[in-house]
Amino acid sequence: MKKIFIVWLFSQILFLNAANATPITLQHVTTTYVNSGICSAAINVTIHDFLGESDKLYLDLVATDKTGKVKIASENIITYDDVQNLSGKATTNVFIESEEVCGAERTWTINVKRAVLVVNGKRQDLLKTKQVHIDDFQPMKIKVGQ
Repeated sequence: MKKIFIVWLFSQILFLNAANATPITLQHVTTTYVNSGICSAAINVTIHDFLGESDKLYLDLVATDKTGKVKIASENIITYDDVQNLSGKATTNVFIESEEVCGAERTWTINVKRAVLVVNGKRQDLLKTKQVHIDDFQPMKIKVGQ
């Protein structure tokens, strides 16, 4: 009976930790030339809660080409000073920059390698709790004079 209770208690603790995880959404919003011709892909990060003064999001991204070869990596630590806390969410952009990014168009893939949110000193591995969501928005083409 003790073993059944311990297993039940452990499962409840795991469930509550997963249920309390704060989701994030990533969206590739633009790719453009910046700062003396370096190409930059901007990734919008939305944390679906306010980010407090001592809270942090550790977000590691890796861009790979269509063969799976790693082209560039981006390690980010997002803090209170980096975000806009509006309407119950915290938003910011992170960047993947290299001379090759602009020529990649949609042939590269951005892989999330680490997404750890630290809130009030408690670490939440957002990959393990499946709280990393992707908004794969694709803009419409714009034509002039047709």
